[in-house]
Amino acid sequence: MTAPARRTLTGLAPRTAIGEGVSRLIRANRPDGPQAPEAGTPAAPAPEQAESGTHGVPKYLQLRRREARVYDEQADALTLLARRLNNGRQLPNGKTSGERITDNTLLRLAIDLLLARADDLEGTTEEELAASLGLEPRTLGQRPK
Repeated sequence: MTAPARRTLTGLAPRTAIGEGVSRLIRANRPDGPQAPEAGTPAAPAPEQAESGTHGVPKYLQLRRREARVYDEQADALTLLARRLNNGRQLPNGKTSGERITDNTLLRLAIDLLLARADDLEGTTEEELAASLGLEPRTLGQRPK
């Protein structure tokens, strides 16, 4: 025996919570990368179009999800820096200017800075790579000097 269908006051079955658009976004943000769009589903805008802001696609949906493991001190320092920068966005009238700065914003900038200095990188360990950039090598659980 099958369970009876649920009905609403209008006599229609309730809509599902996850629509076609949400399912597409979930698939696109999986670690294995975006899947081919289903028939009838609009493709994501090209990066040059999406950055213009004309398509109304939120910035976070234009970016690829990556994961990184960071030291506790790095995570704390990133959060404090993002908070300080966001506090600087306050205008005298109580409103804010610019976009919200997040830990991810700062990580993207750090990646750009690292890639700009890619020719300086030499070494086979994290410590050697740090030293090649003029950074103090860090050992697990200890801050660089």
